Amino acid sequence: MRAREKAEATVVEWTPVPDAAGRFSSGIPDLDRLLAGGYRRGSFALASLDESVLREDLDLLLFPTYLNMLYQSRGIVAILPSNDSPHEFRERLTRFVTRRRFDSRVRVMDYVGEDQSAPYVVSFHKEGAPTGARAPAADRRRALAKAVAGEREAKGTGNRPFLELFAAEIFETLMGAEAATKLYFQGVKRSRGLGNLALGILGPGLGCAPAMRRMADVEIALHRDDLGLTVRGVHPAFARHVVALDPAVGAPRVVLVPPPA
Repeated sequence: MRAREKAEATVVEWTPVPDAAGRFSSGIPDLDRLLAGGYRRGSFALASLDESVLREDLDLLLFPTYLNMLYQSRGIVAILPSNDSPHEFRERLTRFVTRRRFDSRVRVMDYVGEDQSAPYVVSFHKEGAPTGARAPAADRRRALAKAVAGEREAKGTGNRPFLELFAAEIFETLMGAEAATKLYFQGVKRSRGLGNLALGILGPGLGCAPAMRRMADVEIALHRDDLGLTVRGVHPAFARHVVALDPAVGAPRVVLVPPPA
């Protein structure tokens, strides 16, 4: 067996959690129940986090959602947080999904020139060039064409709905809060029309936060304390739960456990 085949043989397989009618499962049955069946199709969900939340905490909570999409032949278009990179994201996720599936159905939109030659990266980086609304019209057209091509690759031949993951800090850092908020508004409206799931990661201290919260159909708040990672429903409201590995099967399956009284 070749080295690649050996590596892919070690992948921890994921059995998808079925989607309820008109919903996308989060991949976490406990969270689906708290969300009345999962994320509504064509909705915008927001994961808001404070300074205590680590990258591995986001992986713990969100990897089940990513995997549930990928194992149902749905793609992911991702704008990662600044403390992550395309190759590191791929390395962590391919513990649970083959590299072949990742490379064919995941597209990471990159604005700073990381891993530009990787097949799963759509690079918008141009050394010394302005970004966003300040970019020349020709550059904006080229960027749009790249984004459309990346989405087409993530959707595959079946033109299936896909997950649009974005860290809100990226466009705010590049463009400022006002321009980023307008872009998020347009993106969320478009995602709803396509029937996708838009999933935003909202870090602390961002100027776009109030507008993002008004746009969100679902908001869950993440915090780390002495119990571990906890999640609380802002909308719909539900009590704080501890996010823990499923003791029966282990990673990447997780359960939500009410904290001790």
